[in-house]
Amino acid sequence: MTALGTPVGADRVLDRCRALVRPELASAVDRLHPWVGEMARYAFGWCEVGGAPAAAPGGKGVRQALAVLGAEAAGVPERDGVAAAVAVELVHMFSLLHDDIMDGDADRRRRPAVWKAYGTGPAVLAGDALFALAVETLAARPGGAAGVRTLSAALRDLVGGQADDLLFASRPWTGPGR
Repeated sequence: MTALGTPVGADRVLDRCRALVRPELASAVDRLHPWVGEMARYAFGWCEVGGAPAAAPGGKGVRQALAVLGAEAAGVPERDGVAAAVAVELVHMFSLLHDDIMDGDADRRRRPAVWKAYGTGPAVLAGDALFALAVETLAARPGGAAGVRTLSAALRDLVGGQADDLLFASRPWTGPGR
């Protein structure tokens, strides 16, 4: 619903949020080393290996829309909501790059995972760079220290969940009912 109570289609909301976030996300990725930036653009679905534009770039944008809309609902300035959305997207992609390696997942979004396309070491490096960009993006905004603390707490939880996942996967199955 808009401020006047008029329903707004989800597609329009997602399109609006993508239009706000995508340029800032692309600008952040453009600050990376060129090769690392290519891997990041590949991970986001914006390009193919080698840098040629992808035929169908990007995803639905639900995470970034939730960040933008949450900021709007809290009365946060739009530019800060967009920065939060950029950080969310960067962290999400960093976690996928690392998770694909840990789980040995060779495919992501119907094409080779970054580690299969570029190698394991380069994919770890690209993930680390995306994490650094997320911190940098939040730190650059007013109140950035609080944003970085919140991000750090969320990342601790993410790492704990991944640790549990890896531990669970390494345990032998004892069968049902045990």
